[in-house]
Amino acid sequence: MSIKFGTDGWRAIIDEDFSDENVKLVAGAIVRYFKDQNYQSIVIGFDGRRKADLFAKLTAEVMAGNAIKVYLVDKPCPTPTTGWSILAKKAAGGIMFTASHNPPEFLGLKYMIEDSSGAPDTVTDQFIKNLAGLKIEQIEIKPLEEAQKQGLIEIFNPKPSYFAALKKVVDVEKIKKADLKVLLNTMHGSGAGYLRELLAGGKIQIDPINEEIDPNFGGVPPEPVKEKNIGDAIEKMSAKGRSASGGKQGGYDVCLIADGDADRVGAVDENGKMITSHEVFLLLAYYLVKIKGQRGPIVASITHTVMVPNLCKKYHLPYFETKVGFKWIGEKMKETGAILGSEESGGSAIPSFILVRDSQLVHLLILSLMIDIAKPISEIIKMAKTEAGGEFIYLREDVHFEYQGFEKIKNVKGGELVKNPPKEVLGRKVVKTRTDDGLKLFFTDGSWLLIRFSGTEPTLRLMAEAKTKKEAEALIGYAKEYFGK
Repeated sequence: MSIKFGTDGWRAIIDEDFSDENVKLVAGAIVRYFKDQNYQSIVIGFDGRRKADLFAKLTAEVMAGNAIKVYLVDKPCPTPTTGWSILAKKAAGGIMFTASHNPPEFLGLKYMIEDSSGAPDTVTDQFIKNLAGLKIEQIEIKPLEEAQKQGLIEIFNPKPSYFAALKKVVDVEKIKKADLKVLLNTMHGSGAGYLRELLAGGKIQIDPINEEIDPNFGGVPPEPVKEKNIGDAIEKMSAKGRSASGGKQGGYDVCLIADGDADRVGAVDENGKMITSHEVFLLLAYYLVKIKGQRGPIVASITHTVMVPNLCKKYHLPYFETKVGFKWIGEKMKETGAILGSEESGGSAIPSFILVRDSQLVHLLILSLMIDIAKPISEIIKMAKTEAGGEFIYLREDVHFEYQGFEKIKNVKGGELVKNPPKEVLGRKVVKTRTDDGLKLFFTDGSWLLIRFSGTEPTLRLMAEAKTKKEAEALIGYAKEYFGK
């Protein structure tokens, strides 16, 4: 048995480590935690991946078998919908069966605590501790139908409550009245139909693609921040796509994209150019701070763009960086009273709503921004970059090594770099370093270089951001040369 909780829960390959027996054991470990805390109720959701519904049902039966009230969603739903339902049901926590943007052979168990944020290490460490010595025959189960009759399992539709909550955060009626044409790509994930249904009945036109829920995601990884995964959307948004649909005026104003469990976002502008996750983050910060006049801290992972902290400096707002993993962002948002949190992999949250990533909310905010400014999204991005003091170009490269010798490279050569970081790189003075999640070097002109080793494979992840692509490439080249690549 190999069960480990990472930054976003436990993930493994279906029918290998992610098996009926292991799910039952993890559910039993969570039961022990609930009993220790005297918790009484839990929400369980699942996405459209293979067997996700069956594992959700099995977990519900384990909870009910131990007198814990279960609110079980009726069909595949977005992760943020499960997060909201924890608050709506006043539950002690929630479980979401999803592997987010991972390939289809994977499934995962994500645990959220009572405020909807991802479980901190103190909670998941307790789950692992509770697994020790736990035997499958010790775990009580109450069959679904029996548990329903006894009121221990309630199957519910989370959509109405979630929609009502979104309408309190965003002016949905204003968006419905807008003269916009939107291409919506839910990548065959569990967000299918959500935004389209929420905005139905108005002037705005929402045209879906890849809306059928498919455990195999149409053969394309459901990760919207990679251009190769959204080629069909880019094609429809491009000049060729517009020509096929009847010319410029027949084209779309924007394409909005959600990943497999509708918590991360992607987007494409009216010209068929992908809007990067860094640009989406900047758009959100620009809208909240510049257009809506909100004030408060902003939080992001160390891999995110420097353009948002530059915007925060202009408006004298605190900006905090965390280690990679949205649970760290969630903790820092709660600690600081932040108005926005975001990660480079495409997830953002508005803490005044819920503390988990939410593609539906982000999509609504992008549409609101477009309506309020009344300019093409490509122009709004330029405006936001100007407000933030200018554009920066982000590049990432994953460098692969052989397993043999990798640990020596990582611990000796990498360790030496962390212990004695350079004071200057390619003529750039290092003004600050950060070493709690790899090595991040900050330079005088705002550019930066991050060197992180993978914890699960022989891979070195290099990320850099600079004012030009050439400068960013040079920074990554410096790191590759240091490690002999």
